[in-house]
Amino acid sequence: MITAILVDDEEKSLMNLELLLREACPEVKVIDKATNALQAVKSILNADPDVVFLDVHMPGYSGFDVLDSIRDTRVTVVFTTAHKNYAINALRKGAFDYLLKPIDTDELRECVHRVRTKLNRPLDNKANLIELSVKDGIIFVKPADIVRLEASGSYTVFHLENNVKHMVSKSMKEYEGFLDTSIFFRCHNSHIINLRKVVKFIHSNGYFAEMQNGATIEIARKNKELLLEKLKNLHI
Repeated sequence: MITAILVDDEEKSLMNLELLLREACPEVKVIDKATNALQAVKSILNADPDVVFLDVHMPGYSGFDVLDSIRDTRVTVVFTTAHKNYAINALRKGAFDYLLKPIDTDELRECVHRVRTKLNRPLDNKANLIELSVKDGIIFVKPADIVRLEASGSYTVFHLENNVKHMVSKSMKEYEGFLDTSIFFRCHNSHIINLRKVVKFIHSNGYFAEMQNGATIEIARKNKELLLEKLKNLHI
């Protein structure tokens, strides 16, 4: 679990970011919210969160003033701003990352993944079971049991161990952010594979990955080099 404090002088922005984190990054727990710089500094020093999502432009003291005030803490700072020039300046002043408003869900997921990597905080499989809404109820799946995901129009087919399959009425992209990108790789527009389940790389009339369950999955040409690099790193 990653603890977070959200700082923004606009209540609507705070609510939107909290909702995005809840839906796209369940490993992040929002422990407090602040609407001004002084309140933010007090909350950060008291709660000692892992990460602060910090708005730059606020009345009175700015996000940069907050950053200066907490410079001696261990907290990771991610700036949120509608102005790219502010974001670049934030990085120069020591912020870890930035998100441009309106915040994109995929960019938020990638940012949280970078924060998790920096903190050396792997996903807890027990705490991060993936919920699959199937025809007759909800199934809870461990990421380690997933062999691959396959897009089927606006649906997704989960291929699990022992040749178990479940089709769910959500797009594959909606599940992508719940998967550890060091283990799962989108090798094709229609396929995400578990790299730990790959037994063979095939180069014959195209590029393919042979999985432990015998399935042969197409690899987009543009993804070939990155796939091989990830496979090598996985086994170092």
